[in-house]
Amino acid sequence: MTNLRACSDFLADAGVFIFDGAGPLHGNALRTCRHHVNVPLHGHGSVPATARPGRADAMMVASSRPGRYWLPLAALVIFSAVSSIMSLGAPALAGVLTRGFHLTSAEVGFYFLVELGSVSLVSIPAIWLVPRIRLRRAMAGGVAIFIIFNLLSWCAPDYTLLLFTRAGAAAGEGFVMILTMTGISLLPRQEMSFGFWVAGQLILSAMVIVVFPVIADHSGACGVYAFVGLLMTLAIPCVFWLPDRTPAALHTGEHTGFSLSSGLRVLGVLCFYLGLSGVWTFLEKIGMDSGLSRGATDQFMATAALFGIAGGLCASAVGHYLSRRASSSAYPALLTGYGMIIVAVAALLGHIGWPRFFTASCLFKFGWTFVVPFVLARVAQHAAAIETMAIVNLTIGAGFAFGPAISGYLLQATGHDDALIMAGECLMLLSAFLVMHRSSEQGMASTRVSG
Repeated sequence: MTNLRACSDFLADAGVFIFDGAGPLHGNALRTCRHHVNVPLHGHGSVPATARPGRADAMMVASSRPGRYWLPLAALVIFSAVSSIMSLGAPALAGVLTRGFHLTSAEVGFYFLVELGSVSLVSIPAIWLVPRIRLRRAMAGGVAIFIIFNLLSWCAPDYTLLLFTRAGAAAGEGFVMILTMTGISLLPRQEMSFGFWVAGQLILSAMVIVVFPVIADHSGACGVYAFVGLLMTLAIPCVFWLPDRTPAALHTGEHTGFSLSSGLRVLGVLCFYLGLSGVWTFLEKIGMDSGLSRGATDQFMATAALFGIAGGLCASAVGHYLSRRASSSAYPALLTGYGMIIVAVAALLGHIGWPRFFTASCLFKFGWTFVVPFVLARVAQHAAAIETMAIVNLTIGAGFAFGPAISGYLLQATGHDDALIMAGECLMLLSAFLVMHRSSEQGMASTRVSG
C-alpha cells in the first residue's frame, strides 16, 4: 500500500518532471512505480508495467500545474528572443553600421562573420559546460556576459574595438541560445514549446528592424547595443522562473553518449539550414533576375516575414494538439512543413512573374518557421545526450555561414539561378530523410512498449 501511495505521488508530480525542485525519481523508486502502477493515457489503454513513463504521462499531468510549465517556457522564449535580436535584425543593423561607422560592404560582411561565428563557436566549450552547470546559474552568467559586452559595444570608439566587443556579446548570445534550446528540449510539450521559441524570436526581431534605424538616428549607431542590453536587463527577473538544477540532473531519460542516430538527425539539421540560408540569401536576386524590381521583391519578402511569424504560431497550435493526444505522431506535421518548402523552392525555377514569386516567398517562409519546431523537437526527443543541443547550435551556425557561400559559388560557376534552386531542393529532401528516419533502436523500443 505504501508503494502504491508513493507511486501515485510520483505520477502527480510527473507533469513537472524537470522543473520541480524535488526532481524526477530514479533507480529503485522508479522501478517500484513501474511494477505497481499502469498509467492511463486518455482512454487509449494503459502503459504496461515494463514500459518507462514517457512524455505522454508527463504531458497529461502537466496541464494540472500550468505554472510549472508556462513560467519556465516564458523565460526561455524571452531569453531566446532578446538574445537573437542582433542576428535576426541583421538587415536593419547592416544599414545602421554602414551609416554610423562609414563601413564598406566588405567590412559589414566581416562584422557579421565575427558576430555569427562567435555565436556558433561558443558551442564548443558549451558541449562540456552545459550539462554540468545549474541551469539558473548558467543562464545568469550568459545574460551577464551579453549585457556587459553590449554596453561595451555602446562605448566602442571605432570599428576595430567594436569587433572585439561584438565577439564577446555574440558569445553570450550563443550561450544563452544553447541554454534555451536545452531547456525546451527537457520540456514535455516540445513541438509547441519550440513553436513559441521560434515565434518569439521572429516577433521581436520584426519589431527591432523598425526600431533600430530610429534609435540610430537619435543615439548614434552604437545606441542599438545599449537598447538591446537594456532589453536583456529587463528580462533578468525571468532567471528565477528556471529550475536551479543541472540539465543532466533534470534529464529524465538515460544519459548516454552521442549516438549514430542522433548524429544523422543533426546532419539533417545541417542540410536543412544549408539549403534554407542558401536560397533565402539570394531570393531577392532570383526575383530581380525574373524581371521584378528591387522595391517589389523587398516588399514581397517583408510580407513573407509576417507569414514566418504565422508559421511559428501555427506550429505551436499543432504541437498543443499533439500534446493532448498521446498516440498522435508529428510525422504529418514534418511532412507538411518539408512539403511546403520543397514546393516553394521548386516554384522559383525558370522565369517567374510576381504572383508566383510572391506566393513562393510566403510559402517558403511559412513552411520554414512551421517545420523548424518539429525538426528541433525530433532531434531533442531522440537525442542520446544533453550535449546534442549545443552541437545543434553549432550546426545551425555552420549552416547559416556556409549556405550562402556554397550558393554563391554555384551561381558564379553556372551563371544561372536554377542550379542554386536545385541544390536547395536536394538538401531539403536529404534533410527530411535524415530527420524523419527511424533507427533500429527506436523500433525495438516501440515494440517493447506496445508488447
